[in-house]
Formats: sequence, C-alpha cells, structure tokens
Amino acid sequence: MAYHLSVFVVNEPGKLERITRALTEKGLNIRAISMASTGEFGVVRVLVNDPDRGLEALKESRFTVTRRRILVALIDDRPGAMHDLLVTLASAKVNVEDCYGFVIEEGKRAAIVFEVEKFPEAEKALTGTSIHLISDAEIYRL
Repeated sequence: MAYHLSVFVVNEPGKLERITRALTEKGLNIRAISMASTGEFGVVRVLVNDPDRGLEALKESRFTVTRRRILVALIDDRPGAMHDLLVTLASAKVNVEDCYGFVIEEGKRAAIVFEVEKFPEAEKALTGTSIHLISDAEIYRL
C-alpha cells in the first residue's frame, strides 16, 4: 500500500518552509505537494520517497500529521484523460475523496494521486483499462 502525508497547518507565512525543512533534514525527497486552505487553517498533502520516515520527521517537528492511503494512476497527458479516469471510477460507484496530479513527461504521461473510500473497487475498476495503476515502489521513485 502506498501513502502520502496530510499535514494540518495554521495558515501563516513559513508553514511550507517548516514542513520542507523537517523532511529535508531527514534526507527525504518530496515527490509531490499540494495545499488547500480554508481561511485560518490548511492541509498540506506531501508525497515523499519514504512516508514512514516522513511521518516520523513531521511528528518530531510537532506537526499534526497523518499517513493516508493512496492510489496513483498514470494517464496520458492529453485533454480528456482525467475525465476518462473519473468516469471509470464514478461508473464503479467509487467516491474520490482527494486528488492532485502532476505531469511526468509533457505531452506523454501524467500521474494522478488519489484517495478513495473503496480501494479494492477502484483497483478492480481500473484493471484492464488504458489507465495504469503504478506500484508502491514506482510511486516513491516518481
């Protein structure tokens, strides 16, 4: 199972720097990052090369952090590819609770990181499609 980290933060200057410092000091590589703010507070999602060590590093730095299970799908970097992924999941009645993405090779591939409430159903729905779920080892090497 693959994981990213969800960090609860006060929305103030330096919040991201403190997160990246804690991870950098432990030699961790940030593969992807996303942040959502709701006024005074926010949640930063961080995909690192070793989520267990990342969790420990952030807890040591007194962050409120959880490890959340994820799937990562490789899709074509083209208009409609994300829609195709979401149609497949919606057709299988899989609710996407959180997602973000990044381009791996412009015009070729993108990675979509997502949390769902029904992991086995999501994996089953995507099996046999043109959408490739990547392994945990591949995720941490992206």
